[in-house]
Amino acid sequence: MNRKSLLIYFLMLVSLVASAQRETYSSSSSKNGTHIVFNRGGINSFNVEMRGKIELTDDDKDVKSISSDGYLEITKTTFGGKRTVVITPSATGIKREYYEGFDKKDFEKDGGRQWLGEILPELVRSTTIGAETRVERFFKQGGANAVLNEIDKLDSDHVKTAYANLLMKKNVSSKDYPTIISRFVSSVSSDHYRTEFLKSGLDKFLTTKEGTDAVFAASTKMESDHYKTVVIKEALESQAPSLEAIKSILAASNKMESDHYKTEVLTSLLRKNDLSDAVISEMINSTKNIESDHYRTIVLTKALAKQGLSATSFQRVLESVKDIDSDHYKTQVLTTLMDNKLSNELNAQLIDLSSAINSDHYEAVVLTDMLKSQTLTDDVYKKLVTRASQCSSDHYSTQILMAALQGSSVTNARVQAILDVAGNINSDHYLTQVLLKAAPKVKGDVTLMEAYRKAAKKINSETYYGQALRAID
Repeated sequence: MNRKSLLIYFLMLVSLVASAQRETYSSSSSKNGTHIVFNRGGINSFNVEMRGKIELTDDDKDVKSISSDGYLEITKTTFGGKRTVVITPSATGIKREYYEGFDKKDFEKDGGRQWLGEILPELVRSTTIGAETRVERFFKQGGANAVLNEIDKLDSDHVKTAYANLLMKKNVSSKDYPTIISRFVSSVSSDHYRTEFLKSGLDKFLTTKEGTDAVFAASTKMESDHYKTVVIKEALESQAPSLEAIKSILAASNKMESDHYKTEVLTSLLRKNDLSDAVISEMINSTKNIESDHYRTIVLTKALAKQGLSATSFQRVLESVKDIDSDHYKTQVLTTLMDNKLSNELNAQLIDLSSAINSDHYEAVVLTDMLKSQTLTDDVYKKLVTRASQCSSDHYSTQILMAALQGSSVTNARVQAILDVAGNINSDHYLTQVLLKAAPKVKGDVTLMEAYRKAAKKINSETYYGQALRAID
């Protein structure tokens, strides 16, 4: 054999080995029954046709009974040929037929019974043959734990799910729900089947706090953000979560990679009533794990819509806003935050945070909103106008300072604070505008008049300087 032939032979061998390692399973159901194709690498495949209720012997090596409408046909194909067993009900009990290829053989004499006894134990753990009666048998022997022990031995997630669903149709005690959920989720690797089972059992699981908590805890073990979200949202629609469940929900959301799904979970939770401030505070804190400014803003604004939030929750909002890059979204959250009355300390922190807003326009929106919505102490007011005078745009500095001068409640101390910083405005035009706005509040007070004239000396234009002085004469 030449080198080229050897290479082709080697590649064929590799392909054959790879094929032999692939295992496939498919199942389809219709009114005529269930069709299962179970292939172990192409060298060992089963084709199963079945319908009705099939009961196996306790050793799973034979069929014990089959319903009057029942039918079971098992065909195994290997390189060496094909064998088939057909089992149907009869007037005397069960009829068994055995074929090798297309030749019908004697079931007892020609090895049909022996062959069935060899393959059936393998098939019952790879397919749903006799699943209903097997669950009944194990449940009678040792309750839910006995069924769960058998589920651990089954080969595919599809079959495990079928057994678990049959278990939940039994008279299972509600105290067993957490164990069933936990063990099933640990036994199955597919998030699809985990979700299928949890959703199908929600009407029972959610009847107890322990079962509900177990459902939410199970979501933390899923890798798929999509399936985590499906389970959590379905459960939240039916039940108010306990504190323990909320911890599980937050843990699940924190492990998600998708900001979209994190947001779906958190906003679904925020739609629930009677959430404590401590819970909302933790949810706000969890927004730090949301990278998208857009999605973080959605969660923060929905959280701020809840009533009765504490200073701790507001503090955590400010901490989360620090990591938002977009000036637009920072402003959206901060203005929503100021729909609440904030403490002096929080207002001072908010002013510091406003310095991280690159856009003078958005900073002006935040600071003017604070002037309108918050009750500020003189110290915080002074901090605000000082920050306003430091905007890179004289236009926006002027806009904020003139807003700070509005209203009859502006005290002399506050006018003094504005005059002290007005000189930071470089533009003669805008500095004059601020002084003209302050002029009516300055007249008659010697100290304020002096501060006014001092600020006016920063004006280079004789025209604007004269205009400013005439306003207080």
